[in-house]
Amino acid sequence: MPRRRLTREDKRQANRRRILQAARTVFAERGYHGATIGEIADEAGLSNGAVYYNFANKEDLFLALLDDWRNDLVRDVQTAAGRPGGAEPEHSFQDEVRHVIQTLKRGREWRLLLFEFVTYAARNEEFRQRFAAGRQNFKAALAAALADRIAAHRLQPAFPPAELAVLVTALVNGLAMDELTEPGEIPDDLLATALLALIDPAAGRPRP
Repeated sequence: MPRRRLTREDKRQANRRRILQAARTVFAERGYHGATIGEIADEAGLSNGAVYYNFANKEDLFLALLDDWRNDLVRDVQTAAGRPGGAEPEHSFQDEVRHVIQTLKRGREWRLLLFEFVTYAARNEEFRQRFAAGRQNFKAALAAALADRIAAHRLQPAFPPAELAVLVTALVNGLAMDELTEPGEIPDDLLATALLALIDPAAGRPRP
């Protein structure tokens, strides 16, 4: 069967993905203000015109990268949390939490980008609003996943799911900053242990 020929839209989408991947690398290495469209184009192996064909300017590209990052996080958390609504969980809650934590732990490149996003948002009100909206969407998805697993495992957490989602996000981001400045100093299981203490406080003592 002959292969389908790529359409102009197929090629545009492929170039868009290449540009976003290149932007992720360059922004992480150079920072938002230090990065240039030329450097991103070179990293992608494309012309400056190809970048501007897909994105209006550097900020538009930065925003698109942020949206992709948020969408990836939400999708990965929903996948890692396991099948929703199952009467009998397939794995222990401890294993599910550790799976979600591994999903949330991004590499050094993504950690650097996170703080680029935060720094830029603090100085740009329009970007801050978009950044905050994305955070709220992520926290809502995380809270829903936590609520489902808490119900499935019949747990009694120390905080409601919405507040747990805030605490999880804060812990993940805080430890991400420590890992950037003190690589290798954070115990691998520290975050999962802390979250289990919040979500399943009864686990540390015998169940009735």
